[in-house]
Amino acid sequence: MPELPEVEIFKRYLDATSLHQLIDDVNVRNTYVLKETSARELARGLNGRRFESSRRHGKHLFVRADGELWLRLHFGMTGSLQYFKNDEQPSRHARVLFVFANNHRLAFDDQRQFGQIGLLKDVDEFLKKRELGPDALDLGLGEFREILGKHRGAVKSILMNQRLISGIGNIYADEILFRARIHPATEIARSNDKALTRLFRGTHYVLRKAIAAKADTNQMPQSWLLRHRGKVGKCPRCGRRLKSATIGGRTAWFCPHCQKKR
Repeated sequence: MPELPEVEIFKRYLDATSLHQLIDDVNVRNTYVLKETSARELARGLNGRRFESSRRHGKHLFVRADGELWLRLHFGMTGSLQYFKNDEQPSRHARVLFVFANNHRLAFDDQRQFGQIGLLKDVDEFLKKRELGPDALDLGLGEFREILGKHRGAVKSILMNQRLISGIGNIYADEILFRARIHPATEIARSNDKALTRLFRGTHYVLRKAIAAKADTNQMPQSWLLRHRGKVGKCPRCGRRLKSATIGGRTAWFCPHCQKKR
């Protein structure tokens, strides 16, 4: 599932391929991914405009068209962006095609169709309405501590709560906790300032490192948990067998030796 690093890569990809081009047509191949808009409204809103800039918040990508109109993209479980030139053909999972005047196209590809596309006039109002927390990479240490200090529950569930902190999903939450040497079921109320500082630094390090690796698992450090998650996985630190547990309805992978539950 695309998390903050993947969506940041999509943002940079869109910026590099699709800005400042006249939109000639919007081809909706499947309306299921449209939320609070219709195929006709999407085409009317964007035809004759250009994508001028983009903004990411957590797992959401917002693309500003001329004026005050924004395209909202959420990638669900399998969403991605693909840019096609001339006679290149999009995959059968391309749900919406933004066709430019030069006949190049930007495709919103989504095999399982859990993604979302919509139109907005005010991004900040949307974030407020959805009660989304601040972006994980925009937080300073003080605000991070304040947010976590006000809540109770397993630390992994807290990290993944999009109303508290936007952008962290299942995989990167495991990686952050592994780096911070914190068991995913640890009650956040039991974490002292030193542990919260490790967690904050781990959050920024993991997310930025994943972005630098272009969210490609094969380019991420061999010392990361991500490369070893699974039933036969072993801890890259101590070599012991990894374990899993269900926390907040999600599967957490961890090393019981390096991440002792306190």
